Amino acid sequence: MRKRLDELFSDLPVLDRVHWDPRRSLTKITSDSRTVQPGDVFVACKGTRMDGHDFLGQAIHDRASAVVYEREPDVIIPPHVTGIRVADTRAVFALLLRRFYDCPDRKIKLVGVTGTNGKTTTAYLIYRLLRERFKAAYLGTLWYELPSGRKTSMNTTPGSETLVPMLADMVNEGVQYCVMECSSHAIDQKRIHGLEFELGVFTQLTQDHLDYHGSMEHYFQTKRSFFAGSPSPRHVLINRDCPYGRRLIDEFPSFRTFSVEAEADYSVKNLHMSLQGSRFDLCFRGQEIPFRIHLPMRYNVSNALAVLGALDLLGKSAPLAFGITEFRGVFEEIPAIAGRMERVGTSTDFTVFVDYAHTPDAFEQVLRHARQMKPGRIITVFGCGGDRDSTKRPLMTQNACKYSDIVILTSDNPRTEDPEAILRDMRKGLPHPLTPGLGVYEIIDRTEAIEKAVSLARTGDAVFVLGKGHEDYQILGDKKIPFSDRATVEASIRKSRVALS
Repeated sequence: MRKRLDELFSDLPVLDRVHWDPRRSLTKITSDSRTVQPGDVFVACKGTRMDGHDFLGQAIHDRASAVVYEREPDVIIPPHVTGIRVADTRAVFALLLRRFYDCPDRKIKLVGVTGTNGKTTTAYLIYRLLRERFKAAYLGTLWYELPSGRKTSMNTTPGSETLVPMLADMVNEGVQYCVMECSSHAIDQKRIHGLEFELGVFTQLTQDHLDYHGSMEHYFQTKRSFFAGSPSPRHVLINRDCPYGRRLIDEFPSFRTFSVEAEADYSVKNLHMSLQGSRFDLCFRGQEIPFRIHLPMRYNVSNALAVLGALDLLGKSAPLAFGITEFRGVFEEIPAIAGRMERVGTSTDFTVFVDYAHTPDAFEQVLRHARQMKPGRIITVFGCGGDRDSTKRPLMTQNACKYSDIVILTSDNPRTEDPEAILRDMRKGLPHPLTPGLGVYEIIDRTEAIEKAVSLARTGDAVFVLGKGHEDYQILGDKKIPFSDRATVEASIRKSRVALS
């Protein structure tokens, strides 16, 4: 595949051009100077760790045909290289890739799901249901899934240099829908800039990633830019139960809404919940349709509303028109999603759930609703990630202690932080004095912590292992070691049975 400079840069905002040759033929667009070959365009993007501007000289030395930058390079640009200065290289990089691959987003209906919690469950369920009738793909935290197979996800939302070629591959595979999780990092770093979405879904917004965004307002404005950008999604669906969702609705009253708690375009009646799942009537456009799901907790009813509302909005678009009821049977039989309130060890007389919850609000949602279902006792095991927002650590402990009978503080992915230092932050959220009847343990080793929880569980108890969900690794320092909460729970149950026999 080759493109000319004038094809790629037509109508793009350019501040300055050096050695401009509109007919120059180009073979690849990259932001990685290590991959530059003759005929390539190198775009100098500033990352979180490195700045591509520091490698402009290397790209020129490796005979890039064009270099794109925000600040003037420290080296002289020779005549055989075109230099192009722009205001925002990240945005231009995404636009160039989109043009180079002939705008694959226009040939697929893109569905983008964003929010602090709920986006993985919502996105994967939309994909899983669409897959029943259409060729579909999913890009998100769990993995990347195309009709041709499944790949390990390196980021919730791939970088544009990975994403756009992947969309082009989807076009070649005949994909009709691609459902993707759109993280705040991806939105802020322009990874999805310029893509045309058929539908955007907002699940909710609570404290997370403040180590990156600095404030909740900046975090919100980043999410808002996905819905209010140019181009904005053709259809938008917003959670009315979230204060930040209501801000969006107030600003954009044409957006469609869903709610478990109030009147909305998609709402519920006759809600019945248990640790095994939920039953409810979906209310929309004058209809009431009964549904049941195997996913427990109130927030999963909210996720289900987002999924059903999304399907209804997508179903209005010809030539791929369809109705919600076509998916009802499949939706009701879909089991738990990996690491999302996933029940493990079902042969026990107590219940163990593995979940990805890793924010104060997620703890509140999981444990408060679990308490309402009146299990024998609630035993909660969790840690906090290292090199991430440390302000949420004591808040997670507070919420765990508020609703649990036994709390076990342990490690998550400590990364380069000292696990003891992370535990000190977590410890700040413990009640003083300890709530009567509350048991608290500190066990740094996550395997031992899970074993302790299983050994303490009695008939009717509910054990929650929170934080890592589907992950099959633990990050220690700069290395990933094999580790699975699910496998560890199952091994702990077997070990406990042996000890009792």
